[in-house]
Amino acid sequence: MQIERIFSNQPSIIRRAMPWVALFSVFPVIVAVNLLFLNYFPAPNAPKADALSWTDGLNPNHIQPQSLYIYNTRDTNQLFGNFYYTLGTQLAARGQIASAEVMLAKAAKLTPTNPYVHMNYGIVLEALQKSEEALAQYQEALKYAPKLVQAHYSIGLLQDKLGRIDAGVTSLKKALEIEPDNNFINYDLGVLYAKKGDYPNSAIYSKKAFEGQGSDFAEAYNNYGYALAQMGRYSEALDAVEQSLKLKPDSAATLDSKGYALYGLGRYEEAMAAYNEALKIDPTIGEVYLHLGQTQEKLKNYEQAVKSYETYLQLTPDASDKVQVQAKIAEVKKKWTVNPSSPTKPSK
Repeated sequence: MQIERIFSNQPSIIRRAMPWVALFSVFPVIVAVNLLFLNYFPAPNAPKADALSWTDGLNPNHIQPQSLYIYNTRDTNQLFGNFYYTLGTQLAARGQIASAEVMLAKAAKLTPTNPYVHMNYGIVLEALQKSEEALAQYQEALKYAPKLVQAHYSIGLLQDKLGRIDAGVTSLKKALEIEPDNNFINYDLGVLYAKKGDYPNSAIYSKKAFEGQGSDFAEAYNNYGYALAQMGRYSEALDAVEQSLKLKPDSAATLDSKGYALYGLGRYEEAMAAYNEALKIDPTIGEVYLHLGQTQEKLKNYEQAVKSYETYLQLTPDASDKVQVQAKIAEVKKKWTVNPSSPTKPSK
């Protein structure tokens, strides 16, 4: 009788067993694919830790693989979510961004409480120029991990790219509250303060960056020097940028800062030499032409000053000081017509 009851209930038993049969049928395939990606085809330069590194665009070092981790074998969403996450991060690390977006979107739907899924998804979206969607994913990550410093940091940099500098500063300061000695956060905060025109704070955070890095952070020295120059502390600024050039002598941006400090010290010939050296390295930096024009004007080389100002406007047509520079060009052309030290008259 017992046997008859069991067999008479056979369809019900099969229905109950089918999810488990399906799970354990596909499970070895998922494990095999996961091992194939992680062990036999590791992401280039990808760290082994299950935490994201710093993000700035899409860099293989920023996309992190995560081994398949089964939180609950009864939760198929968790199982497949981890599979899509692993596959998506590996695709991203190999530069297959569009495919990675598809996989990570699935992972985010299946495991919505995993902050690292949202972090990596945000990185991929940012690489695809989907800035607002990326921002939403970083913010989603913070819902489940409020102290995830990478999310605050990524939001700060992305807000800067979107022109929201105040919001960027706020996010970077939140990141710094979590990791106060992080040199890169200090550096980027210094950069954002410089963009705001807050040079005292720019100098403070830039100095923290190169002091914490072990005195080998060339960009931080340069930012510190530029901030000091803007504050009128030209001698200190020159020392800082010279230190930066020792570490990175082929930096056009640092040579521009050097010229700016020399200009402030009244050493115009040396300043012009620094600007010309910067332009040899990168002739597309508009701000160097602006500074060069100012120096040429001081040296009463009005013809070349006009050309430099005009080149600045050509390279930066949306410059915030466009009207002022146009007025400066008109002013210099007038000087050019009457000053005997300038041999060539301006074109009409």
